Amino acid sequence: MPMTRDLTDSILGRVTDEQVLALEQAAIRIPSTTFEEQRIADHFANYMSNIGLKVEMLEVTHPAKPGKKTRQPIGRLAGTGGGPSLMLNGHMDPGVEMSGWTVDPYGAKFEDGWVWGMGAHDDKGGVVAAICAVEAIVKSGARLNGDVLVCPVVAHKLGGAGTRALLKHGVRTDLAINMEHSANTIASVCVGVVMIHVKTRAPELFFRYSAEAKAAYWNPIEQQAEIIRRIGSSLDPIPPGGWLTFTPHPDLPGFPTHTFDTMHKEHYYQKNYTGMSSRECDLLFQIRTVPGQTVAGVRADMIRLLDGIKKEYPAFDYELTVPAAGTEEGWCQDPMEVPRTHPLVTALAEGQRRASATEPVVGGWGRLGNVGDGNILQEAGIPTVQYGAGDIRIYKEWPTPDERVPLADLVTAARAVAYATYQLCS
Repeated sequence: MPMTRDLTDSILGRVTDEQVLALEQAAIRIPSTTFEEQRIADHFANYMSNIGLKVEMLEVTHPAKPGKKTRQPIGRLAGTGGGPSLMLNGHMDPGVEMSGWTVDPYGAKFEDGWVWGMGAHDDKGGVVAAICAVEAIVKSGARLNGDVLVCPVVAHKLGGAGTRALLKHGVRTDLAINMEHSANTIASVCVGVVMIHVKTRAPELFFRYSAEAKAAYWNPIEQQAEIIRRIGSSLDPIPPGGWLTFTPHPDLPGFPTHTFDTMHKEHYYQKNYTGMSSRECDLLFQIRTVPGQTVAGVRADMIRLLDGIKKEYPAFDYELTVPAAGTEEGWCQDPMEVPRTHPLVTALAEGQRRASATEPVVGGWGRLGNVGDGNILQEAGIPTVQYGAGDIRIYKEWPTPDERVPLADLVTAARAVAYATYQLCS
């Protein structure tokens, strides 16, 4: 069916504040912590079935606990054939679960145009916008050539386990929009993430020792301190030409960068919490990478840095694991980029323009520093952008309690996605 202004206006006009608010509040009121998404999965499945989508429920097994299972729906709006297929992907488990809320996190408070609650924009709001977008297309009577798959997924916080389960199940589309909070900007480029584990070791040494023993000793914590000193402070941009090899990306200012996440060291007189020997110290940290960087490249850069310390301090003793054990199929994700001229980008940008009556923002700004399940889809060969309502810059910290999103932004997102879906799949 050819695109006409009247038809697209009809589709966009069928996304209403009342429709979006009702589904958003219903979603927020259903707790859905990671691998406990069954109730909200059923709710979304029933909703999608009622608006005319064919729904399949996919069982997902916990990647580390085989006896634990959850489920996620796949809603399909079948096309007539001959057009590209599109996946709308968003996660049902909230990105933020922490204490300190000043409102009921499951109360779905709506006040002064803002919807408050657990997952309001990370990422229940994204799922809601996607479903409402497809509902508007169905109600308009428009026919698509390509299939549209609405995929509310589980376990984003387990490194995208739900999206990985989709791919293993054989679900593939030609294009994808990952409905992640981006302040309604079109994230055509996003960072990647690599988790790094370094273990340092030294023999135990008491306060009386020989000169030979002291020469062979360097406290494992102090070894880690030297590693930290050479890498630099958390969240500071890593300068080009330093220890890390990369080409800066104009849409990702301040990246690559890193955060130091955990350090563990036991003492032989104290209770042992980790099972580690008191002779060793563990450091876990992450690097948010830019396009062009690879896991192999990061590993080589780390070896060069650590060997440089060893050359200067012979007592330095390390063991490096990149990616850190247990993160290989999870929090190890490649950076992603789709050209600004790609039809996926231009269609969504035009949808944002029409839905908001403002010029769209394309690039990395709205998802700066974030990875999403879109990284996984892009790595699987599906051109993907990340897009959705919600701006974490409004908070003093992130993650944070009191998550909230303007209803108007959710409605804009739903309309923009409805426009892009119709344009791409017709």
